[in-house]
Amino acid sequence: MDEVKEFDTIDKMYDFILRDWNTGHKFFDREDLSVSEDFGRDERINWKEYRYVCTKRIGKDKYDIPQCIGYCSIE
Repeated sequence: MDEVKEFDTIDKMYDFILRDWNTGHKFFDREDLSVSEDFGRDERINWKEYRYVCTKRIGKDKYDIPQCIGYCSIE
């Protein structure tokens, strides 16, 4: 998994996402981000649990149901 990053806190993960996604454009704010419930073990990558990292807005598009932009594990 070439794109894996580790963070000490969810806030630090959000900081990275905001810097990475908002380069040149402001796609979303911290308030738009959320982490989903625990979906259990992911056997494909051997995570004990995994969650979706979601946003309720990208640019001018707002979503009734937050959209997944990545995955994380809080072990």
